[in-house]
Amino acid sequence: MKAKHFFIGVVGSVLACFSVLSLLLVAADPFFVLRGLEEGETSRFNSQRYQMAGLIRHQDYSAVVMGTSLVANYRASWFTEGLGEETLKITFPDGWITEFDTALRLAFRTHPELDRVYFCLDPNILRRPDSQRTVELPKYLYNLNPLDDVEYLLNAETYQEAMRNYLLRGTEEMLTLDEAYMWQGRYTFSKEWVLGHYFRPEVSETVLPDDAYLEAAEENLDVVCGWIEEHPDVQFTIWFPPYSMLYWDMATRQGIRDAVLTAVEYAAGRLLEYENVTVISFLNAQNVITDLENYTDHIHCSSAITAWMTQKMLKGEWRIWPDVYHSQIDELRQFVANYDYDAIFDSPGGVT
Repeated sequence: MKAKHFFIGVVGSVLACFSVLSLLLVAADPFFVLRGLEEGETSRFNSQRYQMAGLIRHQDYSAVVMGTSLVANYRASWFTEGLGEETLKITFPDGWITEFDTALRLAFRTHPELDRVYFCLDPNILRRPDSQRTVELPKYLYNLNPLDDVEYLLNAETYQEAMRNYLLRGTEEMLTLDEAYMWQGRYTFSKEWVLGHYFRPEVSETVLPDDAYLEAAEENLDVVCGWIEEHPDVQFTIWFPPYSMLYWDMATRQGIRDAVLTAVEYAAGRLLEYENVTVISFLNAQNVITDLENYTDHIHCSSAITAWMTQKMLKGEWRIWPDVYHSQIDELRQFVANYDYDAIFDSPGGVT
C-alpha cells in the first residue's frame, strides 16, 4: 500500500510540475511554438533561426520583408504603413538561400493570403554555393508535423528561456516584435567606429576570373526563381543593398570585385525576365556608400538609411530596368574600380 501511495505521489508530482511548466510556456513561450505575439506584447529576441518558425506560423501578415542581418535593422511597421497590409520581418544572420527557401515556403503554406515578398539579395549570399553551408535550421520547427514538436516541449533550454522571459518582464531586454533583432541602439554607426574595426586585407596576387561566382549565383537564382514561378500572383521586390566603399576596397584588394559584379549582373538580368518582379539596386547609391557615418561595419548601415531605402522601395524608386541594367552595373563597375580608396584612410574628416 505504501508503495502504491508513493507511486501515486510521484506521478502526481510529475503531473503537477508538467502543469506548471505548461503554464510557464503559455505565459512566456520563448520560441513562439505555441502562439505568436499580440500587439504591444514583448519578448526576448535572441535566436532568429529558432524563433522565426513560430513567428512565421502564428503572426498575422500578408507581406514579408526577408533577408540576412542586413534586413535586421528594418522595421516591419515601415512596410505595414506603406503597403497598408501587415508585414512580417524574416531575418537570419549570415543566412543562406536555402534557409530563406525553407522559411518562405512555410510562410506560403501557413498564409495563403501572402501576396508581397520583399527580399534583400546581398552579393555575399548570392555568390556562395549551398554546399558550403555551416548552419541549419531546426527542421522540426519548420515542417508541418506537430508530433515532432515534442522535441521543443522536452528540451530543458526551452523552459530556461521561458523563465528568463518571465523574470525579465518590464526590462529593456524585452522588446516588441517591431523592435526585434534591430541593430540600432546596440551598435555604433560612425566613420571612426568603422575604420577602427576594419582590417584592411593585403593585396592579393590572384584576381578571380569574372565568371568565378556564376555557378553559385545560378544555383541560388534557381531557388529564388522557383518562388517567383510558383507564385505568379505574388509581387516580389528584390533589392541589392548598398555595400560601403570599405567592402569594395576589400573586394578589390582580395581580387574578387569583378567576379562579384558579374554575379550581380547575371542575377539582375535573370530576375528582370519576370513580370511579377521589381528589381531595385542601392549598390551604386554613391551618397550613401561613400559616407562611412552611415555604417557600423563594411556592409551594415544605420536605421536612417534602411528607413530611407524602405521609402524608396515603396515608391518604386531606384528600380532597374531590362534596357539599362547593363549600363547601371557598368557605371558601378567603373566607380568602384577607379575610386581613391587610400583617401578613406588618409582623410580624418570623411571619405573624399
